Formats: sequence, C-alpha cells, structure tokens
Amino acid sequence: MDRNIFTNYKLQREELLARIAQELELDQSRKNKMESAYKAVYELLKKESNFFKDLEILIYPQGSAKIGTTVKPINGEDFDLDTVLHIYDPYYNHSPKAIYDALIKVLENDSYYKTIMEKKKRCVRLNYKSDFHIDILPACMKNINDYEKIAIPEKALNNWSFGNPKGFANRFLNNANSVSKSVLKLFSDTLTKASIESEPIPNAIYEKTPLQRAVQLVKRYRDIYYQNKDFRVSSIVITTIISESYNSEDSIYSTISNTIGKIKNDYTISVASKTKFKIFNPVDDSEEFTDSWTDKHYESFNSFINHFYKNWLLLEESFEVSGERYIELFGESIYKKSLQSQLKTFSGNSTNDLIKSSGIIISGNGRTDKSGKINKTKGVKNENYHSYGG
Repeated sequence: MDRNIFTNYKLQREELLARIAQELELDQSRKNKMESAYKAVYELLKKESNFFKDLEILIYPQGSAKIGTTVKPINGEDFDLDTVLHIYDPYYNHSPKAIYDALIKVLENDSYYKTIMEKKKRCVRLNYKSDFHIDILPACMKNINDYEKIAIPEKALNNWSFGNPKGFANRFLNNANSVSKSVLKLFSDTLTKASIESEPIPNAIYEKTPLQRAVQLVKRYRDIYYQNKDFRVSSIVITTIISESYNSEDSIYSTISNTIGKIKNDYTISVASKTKFKIFNPVDDSEEFTDSWTDKHYESFNSFINHFYKNWLLLEESFEVSGERYIELFGESIYKKSLQSQLKTFSGNSTNDLIKSSGIIISGNGRTDKSGKINKTKGVKNENYHSYGG
C-alpha cells in the first residue's frame, strides 16, 4: 500500500472520515465520569436495606455507549447516557410500579441524588452538572434462565414490555467485527514501519470498525439536518438499519455508500408495492421501531436519507470538489479541525516538498532559512498557520 497518503485520495478520504468520527466521540474524561456516576448509584442501591437488599442487581449502559457509537451532542446539549438497572429476579415476582417506586425511594432518601433526580414516565433521570445526564431504567428478568432479555415497566407503570439491549449490542458488535481487516487497519500496519516526522498518530483513530464509524457519521448528519426540522429519525432506527444492511465492507466510505443505497432501494420498493417500510428489533421481531410513525415521519425519513445520500456520493471526488460537502454533512469546525490534523500528521511522511513544508507550518514549528526553504530548525520562525483549504 502506498504510504504517502497525499498521493491516494481514497485513503486520505477514509483516514479523514475516521478523524471526523473520532472528533465526534465523547472524550475519555467524560466517559470516565459517566461510568463512575452509574457505578456510584449501584453501590448506593446495594447498601439499601429494604427492596434491593436480597436481590442480585447490576447497572450497565445500553445504546451508543455500549456499542461504541457515541456522538457529542450538537450546540452544547447534554449527552444522554441510557442505562439499565437489571434486577435478576423474574418480573412476575414484582409489579412495574413497585420496582420503579423502589428506585425512586432510594434516590429520594439520599441528600445528593434528591437534588439531581428527575422522575420520567418509566425511568429516572439524574442530571449531572458536567454536561451529561443518566437515565436509569429499572428492569427484571423475562425468564428465569435468561440473563439478557428484560421486562421493563410500560409508561403508565401498569404493565410490562420486553426488550433485549444486551442481545442488540452483541448482534451489532458481531456485525461490526465481521470485517476481516479494514482499510485503515491495513494502513496503520504500514505506519509502524514508516517514519512519521511530524507527530505520532493517536491509535484511537483506527480502533473503531467501519460500521461503528458509519453510524457515528450518519448520526452526526442527522443532528445537523434536524436542527430546524420536526420528525427526527431516532438513533435506534439509524443504528438498526445500517447494521442490518451491513455486508462486512472494509471501509467507512463503502459501508455508508452501500448500506444507505440499500436502505433507499428498500424504501422505494415498499412505496411501489404500497406497503409500509417497517424496522424491527433484530433480536426481537415483536418490537417494531416504526410502529408509531405517521406519514410525516415517513416523509421526513425519506427526505433525510435522500439528502444525505446525494451529498455523500459527492465525496467520491477530490477535496477540491467535495470540500463543501464535508462541511454540509458534518459541520465546518469539525471538518477543518480534522483536515488540519491530518495534514499536520502526515506531511512529514510525504516526498513532496510543498506538502512537507505545509505540515511544518501547520504544526507551528516552521522556520524559513536564508534561501527561503521551510524547515524545523534554522532561520526565522514563521507565524502560525490558519488557512484550512478544502
């Protein structure tokens, strides 16, 4: 594989998409705070002397935090961490209201949690001051021998519904890991032998699979697209349809191109056959994620998918042609930051003098010697570089 990333647009595009997705990722500090937060609630419940004292329980994340597809909220909003309070006891031994009230009681009896607790219809929200909140959904076992499937309170707390967040996560991760080796993994292998002069590459950029990155990028565009629109497409729908359309593609670009193309085609077929386009939970086909969709939801979904796909395909061309599309899809600041970071990192590995010089300038280490050549050690220090191009 050509290690000079500047001579290979497809590789450069793939690496840039991974950088953009990595920029969207919640930072490790916030992840650690959230993990500490729900573990602290677990410890509090374990000390409770009434309802929970003889029960085996566990609190664990579900959704994007579990499958590695988190995306920073847009416009400074709080990140919503969904967790399950899994009570390892069959649901028929309890009422939905009893387990909900038991959780509320413990939190209300604590001077700190009482101040940050917000009662929701079937879960409890804890609003932390460090830009996130945690939703805790109490749940029991559906079957005595099944440690994955759960029974959860309906919104009126009069009955149970059933789910399988662990099974959903396992299925997604199995799909994600079905790729033999991604384009970026192959590329990163060559970098261990290459001399990167500018700065080391954060390993996290290449850790995620193409499917995980694809979901992150589509969710980011969803957040941008629906800033001033109603009938927003939910994360569970985006995650499900992309995961279930995934065919072990080895790049982020091909993953999105192929899965969104298939989704568009399936939607067109459903319209032509005058049947509803339905999305089911892949680990429980009794749960339909589109059961509450109105005609407006379907119109919104169709517009969103088509608009995204049209812009996505334009990334096939060079940055000179497609730069504005990256901005439209993912936002100007995150695109420019990622592009600058890429140029800064890889310029030292290029054989092109102009590219090498550009990277030195961007890194803030540029000097111009008496002959006018840009280098790192001799001459007058250059001013910081602020032009991003693209």
